[in-house]
Amino acid sequence: MNSSSSAVWKYSLAIQDVVEILLPEGAEVLCVAMQEGRPWLWARVDPKGPLRPRRFRVAGTGHELEPYVDRYIGTFQMLGGTLVFHVFEYPIHE
Repeated sequence: MNSSSSAVWKYSLAIQDVVEILLPEGAEVLCVAMQEGRPWLWARVDPKGPLRPRRFRVAGTGHELEPYVDRYIGTFQMLGGTLVFHVFEYPIHE
């Protein structure tokens, strides 16, 4: 990604087992965190890049993970730490 054309954008992260988000091609996923009571994913993107689907696994602590989950993105907590979720990226093979 050309650093002169990049920006950090945030994307809403649904709380479900598998989440697909359209990100500009070459996006670098930075982290996940809570903001104003909702989970978000931040990524460094080229806003003019063509959109490509990226797939993420949102797993609660103790939930089983499939062997093909890829990179760990981060952890976020809800309800004062009562619920803890961990986010991993799934590889998408086209």
